[in-house]
Amino acid sequence: MSYTPAEVLPHAAPMILLDRIIAYDADQLEAELTVPAEGLFNDAEMGGAVPAWVGIEYLAQAVAAHDGCHCRDAGISPKIGFLLGSRNYESNVTAFLPGVHLRVRVAEVLRGENGMAVFEGLITGEQDGQAIRVTARINGFQPDDPSVFLKEQA
Repeated sequence: MSYTPAEVLPHAAPMILLDRIIAYDADQLEAELTVPAEGLFNDAEMGGAVPAWVGIEYLAQAVAAHDGCHCRDAGISPKIGFLLGSRNYESNVTAFLPGVHLRVRVAEVLRGENGMAVFEGLITGEQDGQAIRVTARINGFQPDDPSVFLKEQA
């Protein structure tokens, strides 16, 4: 099956940052996006570029899209999950320039019965003749009932 990010992410515009899902299987997903010239994360002080730390959200959305694709395959709505954090987020660029095409890949490393999951993430592309490489380990949590979980945290 083939899905758009809007079909599998529990987000609404303008927070959907991925443009297209290229492929997915049981353990991984690959998506792509073109860095917008104007958007929520463009930084005027950086000449309109998107700071590299936004890559964590690109990766988190790819993780959510991975789960959302499998939910749609099973005939259910995508579920809400939470980004708990990242280990070893490393980027060889400080920002993503508008118009740059990025590939976002995530691969499941571990999934617990308690709703916790760990994914390896990779963002690649090219800007100003330099290869872009961002890597991170993404930690997430998907409770059975997000509303109960949020009430417990309040």
